[in-house]
Amino acid sequence: MYYTALVVRDGQFDHDKGARALVDVLNDYSQSAGAGWGADEFSAAYRTINEKFPELWAKSVVSVGGVAVGLTDTTNKYVQADWQARRMYGPPPVEKQPPAVIENVPAYGPVNDIKWTGTGEDADSWAISGVLGEIPDFLADVIRPAIEHGLRLGKMHEITPGARDDELKAMATAWEAAEKAAKAASDNFNKAIKFVTDNKGNDEWQGAMKAFCQTIWGTTEWGRTYDSQMNRVPIGRLWKTDRKVAPAKRRPIIDILQETATAIKNTLNHLADVRNETADKTTQLAVDATKATVRDLTTGLDLFELTRLAATMAFGEIVLTFRSHMDKAAADKAVEAYHQAFSEAATKLNGLKPELDEAILSVPTFRAEAARAAAYGAHPERFQEGAQLAAAGKPDPVQVLHRSGHGGGTVRWAQRRQACRSDGRAADAAVAGRVDRGG
Repeated sequence: MYYTALVVRDGQFDHDKGARALVDVLNDYSQSAGAGWGADEFSAAYRTINEKFPELWAKSVVSVGGVAVGLTDTTNKYVQADWQARRMYGPPPVEKQPPAVIENVPAYGPVNDIKWTGTGEDADSWAISGVLGEIPDFLADVIRPAIEHGLRLGKMHEITPGARDDELKAMATAWEAAEKAAKAASDNFNKAIKFVTDNKGNDEWQGAMKAFCQTIWGTTEWGRTYDSQMNRVPIGRLWKTDRKVAPAKRRPIIDILQETATAIKNTLNHLADVRNETADKTTQLAVDATKATVRDLTTGLDLFELTRLAATMAFGEIVLTFRSHMDKAAADKAVEAYHQAFSEAATKLNGLKPELDEAILSVPTFRAEAARAAAYGAHPERFQEGAQLAAAGKPDPVQVLHRSGHGGGTVRWAQRRQACRSDGRAADAAVAGRVDRGG
């Protein structure tokens, strides 16, 4: 049990590192979404997720720490009870100090905003960089300003500058790493708890182990089944503790962390692709228009006339010529599709919020999980040794533990702490299984 507490402690620090690694990468970037009303909507939705996701992760880290402390506490009490059961034979046991853990909710944020605020570099249209190679050097100083102006006359300016695809993809990679880290945290916790279990042991004990590994990730005895918007449904996410289900198949908080990270990763990669596809389309339109403009202005002129043209060409004439060749309708259509893609991505991210909110409310506190771990830890020796002691006519140390006031009070404390969640559910009704969500 002492060893298990230390393994859980180490797992807590690893779990903490996963969130810190994510935030460190995300804070390497800012203004990455670029300009546009769709990009602004996406930035706002992404900012909200970047507030809720680290909060959920931080609270789950603290829960794991409570487990390590609770297991140590109950082991100390068990060893003491065992010593008393042996009629205090031998020297009194030395109480071990609980492992040093993260007891207070870490602050992982804030995370940089990716909304374009009009500062810094890259304020030019991506299209202008694509057309420069089509302008003769001796005309570049004259034609470039006119073409830049021509590009601003349509909708192109609405998404200038565009999203930074390399930064979006780098952030997506960080979210993918967070997805894997969340799953590893749960897997490692389940493995650690198995050190104090016997897969061939008492069915009641195995059920208790499964229940314990589920409740740390948000399940309750009165949990329900909800869809992603937290509406009651017959088939959806299961929040109810089930002693017959393997812990890896009933861990809503971890599943939400994983699925949120996966959704954001896929969304960021998609938007990077949208950015590149839009840039390719609009740049090609600008290149075609530039070629036609240069051809109209220079066809049939000798070198002397071309030189004179560069000095006398009217700005307005170049703009009009360029616009006459630019497929404005096609460019505007591409811009609108760009806006819409970012807006739809914002809607997708906003759809993740209800489950994140519920998960934040469902994470056990440090004290609650410490108490639950103490109650949980008081049982394995009872199944493994209690029968042998009874057969030998000796008192069961777990019974001594309960009679001394440690065991039963711990169980009741765990029940009350889990029931009295921050959204105001009543403890007595919750423990009785009569409270529904929002009741």
